[in-house]
Amino acid sequence: MKQVTVLLVGLGRMGSRFFDKFVEIGEERVKIVGVCELNEQNPKVLEAKKRNIPLYPSYKEALTDLHESVDIILDTSNISEVKRDIRELLSRQNNHHSVLLPMVADYLLWYMLPNAEEIPQDHTDIGY
Repeated sequence: MKQVTVLLVGLGRMGSRFFDKFVEIGEERVKIVGVCELNEQNPKVLEAKKRNIPLYPSYKEALTDLHESVDIILDTSNISEVKRDIRELLSRQNNHHSVLLPMVADYLLWYMLPNAEEIPQDHTDIGY
């Protein structure tokens, strides 16, 4: 089975749940290669440190460091400018490997989680 590498941008309500699920699935299938979270007191940041998952202060630094070793970028920050900036950065790096999931794909994955509660529809732009 192919290992999928993931960069998580944001460890809020959605990002934390994805973090937990990816850890549960196991590194042989889904390897979290980095997390970007501004709140260093976030419990998932502390867990990432314990698991030796690199913590990046910004997605720009993460993508510069990790480059094409990232298969999927899962941005749950709910900031459309972040998605736009990530797409531009991937283009400038000529990175044709890493895939930035649109928010609508985040929702799809969320709905597949066991016991996924309703997500308040406060995301302004769930498209690409």
